[in-house]
Formats: sequence, C-alpha cells, structure tokens
Amino acid sequence: MKIVLAAVLIAAAAGCDAPIDERAAPDYRPEEAGTVDHALCLLGFTAIPLRSARTTGHHLVSARINGREGVFVLDTGANVSVIDSDHAAHFRLGGGKASAGGAVVLGGANAAKQVGIESLSLGKVSIRQRRMVLTDLGPLGDALAPLAGGAVHGLIGQDVLKEHRAVIDVERPLLYLIEGDQEPEPVPAERCRGKTSERNVKKKS
Repeated sequence: MKIVLAAVLIAAAAGCDAPIDERAAPDYRPEEAGTVDHALCLLGFTAIPLRSARTTGHHLVSARINGREGVFVLDTGANVSVIDSDHAAHFRLGGGKASAGGAVVLGGANAAKQVGIESLSLGKVSIRQRRMVLTDLGPLGDALAPLAGGAVHGLIGQDVLKEHRAVIDVERPLLYLIEGDQEPEPVPAERCRGKTSERNVKKKS
C-alpha cells in the first residue's frame, strides 16, 4: 500500500513567515434557524474550530491521541492520517507494522509503519479508527512548524475525514464531523439549543 501525503506548498519552506490567524473563535450558532450551523447540527454534525495560517491558507486542528494533546495539519490531499515519528514518544506509541511502499512526502519517500492507538479525538468528537501511520515528515514537518508557532505533530487525512463525513467551512474556519457510524440524519432539535460558541463565551466573561 502506498501512503500518499500531499506535497504541500508552504511559504515557510521558501523562508517566508506564515503567521497563525489569531482571530477569535468562529461565531458558531447552531441554535439559530436558517444558518449552516443549525442545518448541519440538525443532521448530527458537531463543529470543531480550526486555526488558519494567513499566508498559506492551511488549517490546523487540535487533536488528542492516547490522552496527549497535539497540533495537526488538516490535509485533504493525504490518504491517511500521520504522526511524525519525532513525536512517537509524546503520544506513548510503541512499535508498529511496516507498510509496503512507505510514505511519499515532500523531499522523497520515507519508511512508514502502522501503529495502534488507544484513542483519538478532534475537539469533542471521538474518532473511531485505532491505527495511524508513523513516518518521518522530514522537511515537510520542518516547513509546517512555523504555521503552528511550534511543533506540528502530524496530518489528519482523508481516512478520518471520509469516515466521519467531514464538511469544511474554509472561510470561518470550522470542521464539521458526524461522530457516529451513520449517514447524516435528523436529530432532536434540543441537541442544537443552548449551545454557545467560544467567541460568545469570551464576550460574556
């Protein structure tokens, strides 16, 4: 199996600064009829805030693997989700099974292996898969780091996005996922009432 990671064009790789967009969290309004938030909430989606790199347009998402926090690039061009092998110890990862073909990343092909994980979550959504790919992101990881203002621990790819029916609002930016193993379907309206975005919470405090 060949593991393909997007050959991301990054301003940082050319020596340019790519600062994180530190605007307030998106104004998430699932209780307001007529909004996209409301429509998706009624179909069972949960919203997860993303961070944007203003210069490149890439999006970062906070993930928790085996109880440990990390910062991952949302990569719709990667066919699998990946942990940079430099951070294996951070997530308490042991050995794994080698995957034929390795990983194709920026700068060439690297060895890759599948590793078991006990848990993975994005925001409040528990992700069902229990395996990820461990590989050295090499120059790609180095180039991504300035986008996060620190270490980038890996990529969230198509395996997670497809499995959880992802919808991405690039402009705001928000990632919507369905947690359960199901088609989008109507849920009780009460699920979408009384929710407040992080931005509104900050305004009230």
